[in-house]
Amino acid sequence: MNLVTSTFSNAFINITRNKLINFLSLGIIAFTLLIFGLFNYITFSIDKMTQDFSRSIKAIFYFHEGVSQGDIDQLISRAKENLLVKNVIYSSKSQAEIDFSRQFPELKYILSEFNESPFPASIEIEFKPEYTLDTKIISFIEEIEKTNIVESKQVNVDWARKMIAFKKFISVVGMFLSLILIFVSVFIIFNVIKLNIFYRKDEIHVLRLVGATDWYIKFPFIIEGGILGFCGSILAGGLLFGILKLFPAYAAYMYEIVKGMIDFENIPLHIFLQLIGLGTLIGLFSSYVSSRQYLKN
Repeated sequence: MNLVTSTFSNAFINITRNKLINFLSLGIIAFTLLIFGLFNYITFSIDKMTQDFSRSIKAIFYFHEGVSQGDIDQLISRAKENLLVKNVIYSSKSQAEIDFSRQFPELKYILSEFNESPFPASIEIEFKPEYTLDTKIISFIEEIEKTNIVESKQVNVDWARKMIAFKKFISVVGMFLSLILIFVSVFIIFNVIKLNIFYRKDEIHVLRLVGATDWYIKFPFIIEGGILGFCGSILAGGLLFGILKLFPAYAAYMYEIVKGMIDFENIPLHIFLQLIGLGTLIGLFSSYVSSRQYLKN
């Protein structure tokens, strides 16, 4: 127990000896993990949004002009009888005009130029949440679309598919940048530990003369790297939290664009745990490789 306590104590003392280079290393680790955390959080938010889309699939079918109400009622009855369908909502041409006026009151004046509603009648089919976008739902949507009274369709999962493609792009870019910055962090900590070894070479020589084992000498240096990585990850987590909370206030315009994709209110704990684990691992690995190379007998 005393050995562990003294090891950690010596590691903290050694970090404070070379403050400038150690704090520079700490800042680089924090920046690296901040970039990793940001991209990880964005992909997590997009993935959550696409899952929500997949659990609430809706399809809107727009009818041709002049379709009889009897044909529409027949199609509605047919849709309601399907086990995949949760609800069917019919919207007449006049109802569509009312809905447009409510959603876009600033464009209401345009409707006065038409003698009758310019919008087509439609039905909105909502599928049960236990069904995702599988072949059954796709086949049902295609079957409805092929009827001679349907002019076009709109399915909300089309947007989800675009988000999945965007998420893949963000993941690749984030992984590429993170790998570069992780390599830089490993290189920095590697050299920080190397400098600390050279700085304490007389002390290390004395320890060897009195019979200290290699692991007894190496362990404090490895702990130093682990502490730097851990503290850098804590700093990165704090910066990530601050950015996500302050972003809506200082980037209001951008916030309005992305708030539907990214949840700025609820930050999952596992993101912070990943940062701490990765930062500590970077520090331990870098310091281990450095001490193994420069503390040879």
